[in-house]
Amino acid sequence: MGTCIQCDKDALKESDFCAECEAREFKKIRGWLFVPAISLVLSLLTIVVSINTTVKALMENDGAFVGGQKGLLIFELVFFVAMFAYTLFVSSLFFRKKRQLPRFFIGFLLLWLAFYGMDLVLAHQLMGLPYVYDNVKPLLRNVVSAAIWIPYFLVSVRVKRTFVR
Repeated sequence: MGTCIQCDKDALKESDFCAECEAREFKKIRGWLFVPAISLVLSLLTIVVSINTTVKALMENDGAFVGGQKGLLIFELVFFVAMFAYTLFVSSLFFRKKRQLPRFFIGFLLLWLAFYGMDLVLAHQLMGLPYVYDNVKPLLRNVVSAAIWIPYFLVSVRVKRTFVR
C-alpha cells in the first residue's frame, strides 16, 4: 500500500489515489475520453460541412441528377440533418456526464456505421460507384472506430465512474 500521489494520504489498494482523490479524479473527463469528446465536436463541424455540400450539389445540379441519384442525395441530406440533432444530443450527454451516455454513444457509432454501409451500397447500385479503397475508406474507418470504442464504453471503469449523473 502506497501513498496518494495528490495528498499524501494512504492510497487504495491497486491505485495511486486515496478514496477522496480517486472519486474526484474519476469525475473529470480525462485519459482516453478526450478522443470521443474531440470526435463529437469534430463530427458536428463535419456534419455542417456535409449538409452544406449536399444542399449545394442539389441546388446547383438539379437537372443533372436522374431519379436514383437525386434520391441518394436527399437520403444523405436527411441523414446528415438527423445526425446533427443526434450528435448535439449525445454531446450534451457527454459533457454533462450523464449515465445514459454510453448507450447513446454506442448508438452514435452504429448509426454512422450503418449509414456509410448503406450509402456505399446505394451509390454502387444507383451511380455505378466502384468498390475501391477511396470509396470504402470511410466505412473501414468507422468499423475500426466502432471496434475500439464500443468495447471501451461497455467495459471501462473510467466510463462507469465518469458518467454517473
